[in-house]
Amino acid sequence: MNDEKIIYVLDTNILLHEPFAFLSFKEHDVVVPMTVLEELDSIKDRRKDVSRDARVAIRALEDTLVDATPEEVLAGVKLPQNDEEHPSGRLSIFNDYTLEQKAGCLSFNENDNRIINAALHLQKKKAPNKVVLVTKDINMRLKAKGAGLAYVEDYRTDQLIDDIKFLTKGYHKFEGDFWQHVNECESETEGRNTTHYIKRDVLPNTYMNEYLIDDSDNFAGKVTGWDDEKLAIMDLSRDRLMAKQAWGIHPKNIYQGMALDALLDPSIDLVILTGPAGCGKTGVNRRKTVKYVKTMISSRNERHQYVYNPNIISIKNLPLSITSTIDELNIHREYLIHESILDSIEKVKEFTYLEAV
Repeated sequence: MNDEKIIYVLDTNILLHEPFAFLSFKEHDVVVPMTVLEELDSIKDRRKDVSRDARVAIRALEDTLVDATPEEVLAGVKLPQNDEEHPSGRLSIFNDYTLEQKAGCLSFNENDNRIINAALHLQKKKAPNKVVLVTKDINMRLKAKGAGLAYVEDYRTDQLIDDIKFLTKGYHKFEGDFWQHVNECESETEGRNTTHYIKRDVLPNTYMNEYLIDDSDNFAGKVTGWDDEKLAIMDLSRDRLMAKQAWGIHPKNIYQGMALDALLDPSIDLVILTGPAGCGKTGVNRRKTVKYVKTMISSRNERHQYVYNPNIISIKNLPLSITSTIDELNIHREYLIHESILDSIEKVKEFTYLEAV
């Protein structure tokens, strides 16, 4: 294998998935085909969530290439470098519209084909350097392989944990009835909340905010504390979890119910949700975040005007979770949320991890 840099060609869905993905390839070079920019441009004005990511990606690319000449953009512009021990590669735009239809190339009728053809062209031109097409589109990866592209990859740089299968699920399910595993129990009731104190050996390897369920249709609880001898379990009941709702979003199963309960719990500042596509992670989480920020703005606005002054903080530096909230609140982009609100959103005291099912 040649020791030269790897050349990564990015598909549009990579920048929509993570707008700053072009910064994640360390010392290697990144190429963005012109077709990708065209697709981002057509997506950015739609009234959908993906439009926000397209706009963020376009701004990020513009910030990187703003001072470069056209020749430098085509040749490659040096990406930001953290330190001397971790060099960075170059970012370039490839004008795939200049390619000619040749035997062995895919038709130019589809954008996916144009991007694949750009990677094939670079593979031939930059040999023996390794050229890799990065896309989350499974069918596009198959087409690229079939067209003769040697290296095609999914984008996994955003997966910070490699052994995710070893993470806790965020809940523990008892076989049979939960109370069959409990010999001694003391209970305290305050208002509508009941807390049970059971022996620690019932669940020795537990942690704060872990949810407990069993095979019955009634019991559900959450660990709220412990000492060397006892566990404190808040009795939630499945009916209460399934009755959780935020702005018309209702859980479809007990797992979504636990997730929604954690998201709506003001004592938990960070909730991590994982699971397969379609399990409800985005739908459950998104409404909760917008509701939280809207509630903060409406409650604090009684004393101070917190949405004002574009000089307080640059929108380019806001985390994506915050910029998405700004977009959904329909706040004019000239106005920004006051820094104290951002601090409240970003502050983390403890978190709950839940695997969605």
